[in-house]
This record gives sequence, structure tokens and C-alpha cells, in this order.
Amino acid sequence: MVQALRNNEKKKVGIAHPRLGRGGSEARAMWVMQALKDDYEVSLITTGEVDLEGLNKYYGTSLRPHEFHIRQAPLPGFLCNISGAAALRGAFYQRYCLKIAHEFDVLVSAYNIVDFGVPAIQCIADFSWSEDIRKDLHPIPLGTRGKFHSNALLRRVYLSVVGSIAKPRQRNPFAGKDLILANSKWTAGIIMAKYGKELGVLYPPVVDWVSDPSIKDRENGFVCIGRIAPEKRIERIIEILGLVKTRGHDIHLHIIGSVDDSSYARFIEDVCSKERDWIKFEGLCVGMGKMALIRQHRFGIHGCQGEAFGIAVAEMVKAGCITFVPEKGGQAEIVDHPSLAYDSVEDAVTKIDSILRDEAKQAELRSHLASRSKMFSSEIFVKQIRVIVEDFLRARH
Repeated sequence: MVQALRNNEKKKVGIAHPRLGRGGSEARAMWVMQALKDDYEVSLITTGEVDLEGLNKYYGTSLRPHEFHIRQAPLPGFLCNISGAAALRGAFYQRYCLKIAHEFDVLVSAYNIVDFGVPAIQCIADFSWSEDIRKDLHPIPLGTRGKFHSNALLRRVYLSVVGSIAKPRQRNPFAGKDLILANSKWTAGIIMAKYGKELGVLYPPVVDWVSDPSIKDRENGFVCIGRIAPEKRIERIIEILGLVKTRGHDIHLHIIGSVDDSSYARFIEDVCSKERDWIKFEGLCVGMGKMALIRQHRFGIHGCQGEAFGIAVAEMVKAGCITFVPEKGGQAEIVDHPSLAYDSVEDAVTKIDSILRDEAKQAELRSHLASRSKMFSSEIFVKQIRVIVEDFLRARH
């Protein structure tokens, strides 16, 4: 057991995440709790309902209700059951984190930088906390977001209101004693270039699945997993594989991901319906069911560029899929091979066509990806976060 006791009491760890859905930061929050629950008194600081059974199934954890506390930030009634207004919800969450921070010996933000008013462990998940970086990496496509995103003046007013509610102490985490961890070397490089701060890297946890089917038993098709959202560029994936088909390849595509009632999700569903002879829109799949479907196929593909990490890519790689990704972002760091990273639709079509025709190359890439996948595991993450928390506590006391 780590040195987590003082006066025969476990030290208190607060693990903060604004809302537990489906993504890499949520995986981090769940596995931090899994890693620390036996040695510390663990509390989850969040908003909204916590579907523990569903989260365990999705992320491969085995947390039980009595093993941690839930501290829910109070929200106005109108915010409790809506999917939008993330920044406004985050403002009430930030204010609550600041209010209760003094109750903990160490605080871990699983989703980006939170102003706790005291030094904390901050895990970068994406760039939503930096308007400048976000706009550079993910310009919002016209017609895909609401008026607060498309109208610059309204968005400034909205963010001003958000800031007044959050009431942060305006601490500069890059100049203080916070331990800030990037989720990829690429993300660390972006922050170094912008803020001059060198960060350590902690890859998100990705569950190891056993009993991969042999390659000869897999279908000659593609899977795409992740949220159905504009920045994921699902339409570009469909365009790429449609062009690959015109080169004589008998392939198909399964799109796996959570769906909301956005215009973009409806657009993708409509496209899939028109191409139902080779595209299957699966919707949300979780746990072993999702991995069984992924492992039935030889290939994976990802459309979002500028991902801070790209846990969907890591999941496809760990499932044994030869996975193609945009070359700009943390997702390219996962596959780490020039044959699998594309910079345009034309480049993707050319590379996929070439690899589909070359079984020897496929065998080489599967071996390469099997080696890469060992870097991204829940077991490694658990060992690393235990050491990180213990060292952080030792440095502060």
C-alpha cells in the first residue's frame, strides 16, 4: 500500500469531471478512481446523473457504489436535463470545485484545467479550454452549430456570463505548482508552442481485450467509432471509402457511436440510409458488444484531425484493426506509421487502395500496430497514476 495514511485516516482525493459521458476523459476519470479507491478516500466531483453500471460496462472498470463518494455540483433546473450549454454547466461546476477544494488532500481534474484555487493535478483532454487553440484546430463548420457558436458577438456575451458565474481565482496553472499532464506528445507540443510550458505525458487508459479472432476470420470491412459530431468528419470517411470502392474493392463500413438529435447526426443517418447496401449505422454500442463488432473487421478509419489523443483510434488499434487516421493530431501518434496517416481525401484513397492490394504490407502493419497498442493500456495507466498521486502528495507535504 502507498503511503496514503495520516493519523490512521486515508487521505482524501477529489477526482473532477464536469459530466460523465463517453470519451477519453471519462475513461481517465473512471480508471483514476479504480486505481486509487483502495488506498485513498475517493470522491467524484461532477454534475448530472452517474450511471455507474453503464460506465463500468463501457470502460471496463469494476467500481462499486460504496467504494467512492459522489459530490454533485448544484445546477439550475433548466440545465439538469439538456445536452447543450456545456460552458454554462461548466461554470457552475467550476464554482463548486473552487468551493469544496479545501476538503481534499489532492485534486485531480480528469477533464482539462480547473481553477481549484490550490495546486492540483490537471489532465488535458482536448482544447475546449483555449478559444485560440480550439478555433485553430477545429473551425466550426457553417450550419452545424447553434447561434451562440456562429455569432461572434453572442458567443462573447455568452462566455462573459459563463466567466462571471464560474468566479475563478484567475490562477495561471502554467506558472504555478499545478502538475499538468498532456494526453499525447503532440498535445504537449501544442501547449509548449503556445504557453512555453513543458508537460509530462499520460496516455489515457484503453482496456485490453483478449481472444482476438484470426485475420482470416475477419470481414474485409471498416469500422468507425466515436461521437457523431461535426468535428469527427464522418462525411469525409464515407467519401473516402466510397472512392475506394470505385477502385474495385468489395468493402463495407460500420459507423458506431452515440447519436443525438442534432442536424449533423440526422444528416449522417440520412447518408447512411441512402448507402445502406454498404454502410451500416450501428448507433451506440458498449463493452464487449462493441469490441466484438470491431474485432470482426480488418480495418478501422478515423476522420477527425487535430485530436488531442483519439481514444477511438486506440480502441480500434487494440482490437487488431489496421487503422487509417488524419496526419495532424495525437491520433497519428497512436498509429505512428506514414502509410496509415493521410492529409487529404485523395491521399487517403491512394494509401488505402495500396494496402488493400498488398497482404504482405497488411501483415507488417498488423505487427507494427500490435506493438504500438501495448503503450495504451489500463494496466499501465493504473500504475502510472498511483505513482503520480503519491509523488504529488509527497511534494506538497
